[in-house]
Amino acid sequence: MPLIDPFLMQLVIVPLVVIGLGLIVAIRSKKVIVKVIASPLVTLVLNMLYEIWYSFSFDPNIGISFSSWNIFLPLLTFALSWLVVLKDMPDELKGTN
Repeated sequence: MPLIDPFLMQLVIVPLVVIGLGLIVAIRSKKVIVKVIASPLVTLVLNMLYEIWYSFSFDPNIGISFSSWNIFLPLLTFALSWLVVLKDMPDELKGTN
C-alpha cells in the first residue's frame, strides 16, 4: 500500500516539484535562452521520468504510457519562466520608462 495517495501524488506533488525545479533552472541561469528553453525541458524530462517509473512500478507488463501532463506542465513552466525573464529584463529593453 503506497504511503501517499496516487491521485494526490499525480495532481499536486509531482506538478509542484517538476515546475518548481524548472523554475529554479530559470531563476538560477544567466542567459535568456537557457531560462526560456531549459526550464520547460527540465520539467518535461522530470515528468517523463516519473511517469516511466510509475508505469514500471505499478505494473511492468502494461508498458509505458505518457499523459497529457507532458504537454501542459512544460507549457506552464515556459510561461512562468518567461515571466522570470521579463522580471529580470532592464526597463530600457521592456519599452517602459
